Amino acid sequence: MAARWRCRRGEVNHDENQTMKPDLAKFENALQLGGIRTGTLDSPGAGGGCATRVAFFDTGAGLRFTVALDRGGDIVDASFNQFALAWLSPNGLLPPSPAYHTGIEWLRGWAGGLVTTCGPEYMGGPREEDGVRTSLHGRYSGQPARIETLRNPDPHFGRHEMELGLVIRDSRFFGPVFEIRRTIRCTLGVPEIHIEDAVTNRGDMRAAHHWLYHCNLGWPLLDQGARFVYRGKSEYWIVPPPPGQDIVQPLSAAAMNKLKRVPASLPEHAGMGERGLIVDTAAERDGWCRVGLINDKLKLGLEISYPKKALPRMANWQHYGPRGSYVSGLEPFSGSLLGSARDKHKLAKQFVEPGETRNYQLKLRVLASAGGFAALGKCDGPVHP
Repeated sequence: MAARWRCRRGEVNHDENQTMKPDLAKFENALQLGGIRTGTLDSPGAGGGCATRVAFFDTGAGLRFTVALDRGGDIVDASFNQFALAWLSPNGLLPPSPAYHTGIEWLRGWAGGLVTTCGPEYMGGPREEDGVRTSLHGRYSGQPARIETLRNPDPHFGRHEMELGLVIRDSRFFGPVFEIRRTIRCTLGVPEIHIEDAVTNRGDMRAAHHWLYHCNLGWPLLDQGARFVYRGKSEYWIVPPPPGQDIVQPLSAAAMNKLKRVPASLPEHAGMGERGLIVDTAAERDGWCRVGLINDKLKLGLEISYPKKALPRMANWQHYGPRGSYVSGLEPFSGSLLGSARDKHKLAKQFVEPGETRNYQLKLRVLASAGGFAALGKCDGPVHP
């Protein structure tokens, strides 16, 4: 049956979410239709001597993706039918290493992919916060996950859902100690991913806590002429500045909104060239923000939704490099990317008390119909200073 949801500009029917009704007499093994398989992948350049654990998801609706179990249960490659959705870095999927937890060395171990989680203590660039020297985007994606539950669908018993439950710990003696319980759910016949995270402070002292989902879109979904969907107040414009100037620069509303249309490769983005916005995204009537990317040429889109209360802001990072590094990220987050010295938002300093749990949700839905594009488009609007 079709799901229905409401945008602020009126109610729409969303027809992407059709569950499969298989002929039960014509198959025995449910994995013939879709489900979860686990295994290992050889790391690039390792000659087969070093591997990482993964879980392969097949939704039976054209959406397939790989969960990196040794990298916090993040999602790496993802595709819909013949089209790749995510950008993959030149590093490939590597095993975690504490060497990536200093300065910007995180970039050497980053696989890219559809969802990279940043936190749980700090995120953003290296800086000093309350006497702590932070590293780029935190340690989460360098922590292995333990599988707690794995349930595959079985339509013969009326079960179409698949679920992977993981436990990840980011800890040290004397603290802080974080425990993250991640659940990834899909339904046979539905091109959608549901991620639920419960982040708990298992230590005995208050701990800083910042959380971000780095959703990295790549070619062919991301291509010249594609359009971003989001609206709200842009708090910061981020661009590599001239020497001696701050990374945060002012920008007109017209220039901000121009960033929502994807350009061709930009020569100035060679090397570490990049740009972006931090947006206080507007929510719909149900309290959820719906953002995404639509490629009208391919008739393909990706919708990303999340509760505004838990993830009040979003970064749109753009790096349109001229040779391979052609990527843009939609990054819902809570906390601060810039640090409290620059960021005056009320959540620039954020903490969790001992025993406290913060809950987060992220939904990613593939769109492949005019109805889906129209529904997401009704959640679009201007960005303003």
